[in-house]
Amino acid sequence: MLTGVLLCAGLMLQAHPLHLTFTNLDLKSQNSRWVLTIKVFSDDFAANLKASTGRDLSASSNLDGPETQQILKDWLQSRLQIWFDSQPVGFETWKFEGIKVKEDASWLTYSFKTPLPVLDIRIRNTLLFDLYSDQKNLFIVNIGKFQSAHEFKNKDQETVIKLNK
Repeated sequence: MLTGVLLCAGLMLQAHPLHLTFTNLDLKSQNSRWVLTIKVFSDDFAANLKASTGRDLSASSNLDGPETQQILKDWLQSRLQIWFDSQPVGFETWKFEGIKVKEDASWLTYSFKTPLPVLDIRIRNTLLFDLYSDQKNLFIVNIGKFQSAHEFKNKDQETVIKLNK
């Protein structure tokens, strides 16, 4: 009986029914810098990193070091793309600010400087789609008082946000 309860508890801890990421793209007007923050369940993140890159962050002793940055670059650059007015915001312009792990979530933070978009922001977000068919990714853009949110799903991987200036 106790073995069955422990087995069930272990299975519940391993899997969670919610497959969701949160990404915020915020303009910091005081220095014209964009900050991109991605929140992902740590277990999903680790599983997807391992499956797609063959690498494991837990083996890295320094979560802010160059090895971690390369692992994240290999994983992220094909899963999240951003264009301002049809011009790609190249991953090489993104500055890695760090990764924080707290309880069951991981936060990845990047920043970049680029000319402000005039007409629109196009986003392609396929984070964890190769892991879960029911994956959803919420993306929120904040530019001063302007805010726009979009939910990405397997059949809805790209959007264009029109800016009302």
